[in-house]
Amino acid sequence: MWQRGGYGHNFLHRLGLWPDLPRKNPQAKRIWIQAVSVGELSSIQKLVDLLSKDERIELVLSSTTSTGLIFAESNFSRQTLSIGPFPLDCWPCSSLAWARIRPDMVITIDSELWPEHFEQARIRGVPVLVLNARLSDRTYSRLSQSFLARSFLLPKGLEILTTSERQRARWIDLGVDPKHLQTAGNLKVDSALHQTVLPQRREALCREFGFKHDSFVIAGISTWPGEEELLIDTVLELGKAGTDARLLLVPRHAERRKQIAKMLENSGLPYQMRSENKQGQPGTIVYLADTTGELAELIHSADLGWIGKTLPPNRGGQNPIEPISIGLPLVTGPNYQNFRETCGDLLLHDAIVETSSEKHAKKALLELANHPDQRKLLASRAHSWRDKQGSPSSHSLTRIYQILELPQN
Repeated sequence: MWQRGGYGHNFLHRLGLWPDLPRKNPQAKRIWIQAVSVGELSSIQKLVDLLSKDERIELVLSSTTSTGLIFAESNFSRQTLSIGPFPLDCWPCSSLAWARIRPDMVITIDSELWPEHFEQARIRGVPVLVLNARLSDRTYSRLSQSFLARSFLLPKGLEILTTSERQRARWIDLGVDPKHLQTAGNLKVDSALHQTVLPQRREALCREFGFKHDSFVIAGISTWPGEEELLIDTVLELGKAGTDARLLLVPRHAERRKQIAKMLENSGLPYQMRSENKQGQPGTIVYLADTTGELAELIHSADLGWIGKTLPPNRGGQNPIEPISIGLPLVTGPNYQNFRETCGDLLLHDAIVETSSEKHAKKALLELANHPDQRKLLASRAHSWRDKQGSPSSHSLTRIYQILELPQN
């Protein structure tokens, strides 16, 4: 956050000094939702929209990162009483914030577990709900090995809605009472609308990037070290074979821009950094989108995508739901542990391509680049999978009303 800037915005909120909110409506329930950053906030857009339409519900929204707060203020200001940074999770800061917000229910997104926040809820008898709950292999292993950590982070009565049955089994294994666990699916399914990219939209983005309207565009989606080199090599090889290939590079951490720019300089490829000028010069081969919160829009320019943080030694993976929902065919490495259920389902439906190594990944990317019929088939299968997922937001909404003991409209 220090590197990205913006940490000082509404800094007193982080100390618990939230502004005094309007007097609580005795006929309404006030819900405090905490979502750490842009990804978590984007996943709750449909849920917030549904809740905000009920006059019996008041919403307060907090986030942790500066980019998350910018996103929240841009997208949720009209639907909430207040938006601000999440207080530091220590007694004085948390207690002050609770005294000012006075929620009737608190919700955290994607398994944010805050012991002091939960303790304040326990003291006041306020229910806590974790939505979109999932445990990475690393977190699950650590909690399994530490009774002390479980006692702090998983208080009795914690309500949890998991992304899958496999995730539900993990929470049960950690000692969470099954009666407080339900499976609702991944909220990001609702946030990523099933849509077909309009040619005009794609062409406008290509012009902005300095690409030709008919260039073949590969998108590196939230890439990590080693993956940029793979994609650059792939574009170079396609170029040698006569394909007008371009690369949209969206690194997971924008702070790595200098490191990536140096690598691009060494490659000799014309490139443009979005942070310096959004408009790329004609002939740009690599467009480095070193900004945050724009991925969902920028990938509408692409013909093929690579899922970041999946090529060894990187581990964990990035969420594939957003790109497959716009019909973008995807290639992934073997390490998608953080999205095992989603990627596993997509693989069962032959809707993405899994590779085992850098060499294999490059081969798969080249193969798909040269066969539009294969890309079209992948996109069709991914859309079919997406349509079968239902609405996790609707499932979550029902559980919220049950916990609040309000009849659902």
